[in-house]
Amino acid sequence: MTKRRLPVLAVLLAAALLAGCVPRAQSLAQRPVPSPTAAASPAPSPTPGQGLGGWQLERTADQQKYGSAGLLAWPCILFSIYLDEPEGGAVWTDEEIAQSQQTLATAVDWIEEQAAGYGVTPRLYYGTDDLIAHLGWTAPFVGGTGADEGPSFREEIENLCTRLDSDTLAQTYGTSSIGFLVFLPVSGCSFTAVHFLEDGSTYYHEYSCLYKENAFFPAGSAESPTVYAHEILHQFGAPDLYSGSNDLYVTDELVSYVAENWPDSIMMDTYNPDGTLQYDAIEKSLCPLTAFRLGLTATFPGIEQFPAAAEDPPGTFRMDPGTDVSRWQDNGAVATAPAA
Repeated sequence: MTKRRLPVLAVLLAAALLAGCVPRAQSLAQRPVPSPTAAASPAPSPTPGQGLGGWQLERTADQQKYGSAGLLAWPCILFSIYLDEPEGGAVWTDEEIAQSQQTLATAVDWIEEQAAGYGVTPRLYYGTDDLIAHLGWTAPFVGGTGADEGPSFREEIENLCTRLDSDTLAQTYGTSSIGFLVFLPVSGCSFTAVHFLEDGSTYYHEYSCLYKENAFFPAGSAESPTVYAHEILHQFGAPDLYSGSNDLYVTDELVSYVAENWPDSIMMDTYNPDGTLQYDAIEKSLCPLTAFRLGLTATFPGIEQFPAAAEDPPGTFRMDPGTDVSRWQDNGAVATAPAA
């Protein structure tokens, strides 16, 4: 699946859009609400200004570095937004929401199991059960189907992300790291918008747009948990490892190296060996290179051959090959403790 940067336009939709956002409770087996703890990084406080969505946010150095989802080793909320088209258009049914949340559960379980293999236990909070404070909305999807991912679509998504009461969630769950999962009721190619080092306080919200159906398969083919996991991992710094990746250090030589050494890498492809989709499990691996880019390991086999993959701080993306990344470097211990 593709990952591409989505430019945020200066003019956002009116605040009235959020008035159409309502919690949708489901009977899902999710994690209980944890006791409040210190946030992974302090939640920013909004002040009036000319920033995104009418607010200018004072963001911490870590937030400017990693974006809204932070690092996989930090506690993180995966906030679900289900978008319905206007009257007469495509909408999500309760059954379809429940199915997508089960797909999400499979993806999150796999991510946690794979990370545990590298000695890290993520805490990812997700779901729409009201026992966990409605970690999800449904909203009118006035921007169209999203098939062209055009300006109005991007404006709408950014507006929804900006207006979430993240301070309250931070107090409840002990983390200010939030990754958004935007569920679209149509067929398409799922993708993720990530935060770049050059962005600073802007382009901050990281979100994965997950289509109800996979456009490359017959109508009715639901998106798979492998695709969900692939897209979610982008938010924490995992690069695409296939030919045509827009990540600066992913060359054809690196793609060939991954294919030879880790042919089942989830960041290389999201299909079974025969090209089919799988729904009951994820038969892929979180390869050592991906683990390194997520900040779960200090190195990876092949680092001497591909040193460019280690130039940027783990958990980050860079847009401009000429950007000096030295100001963002640290001691590399990004997986061991949350930011102070």
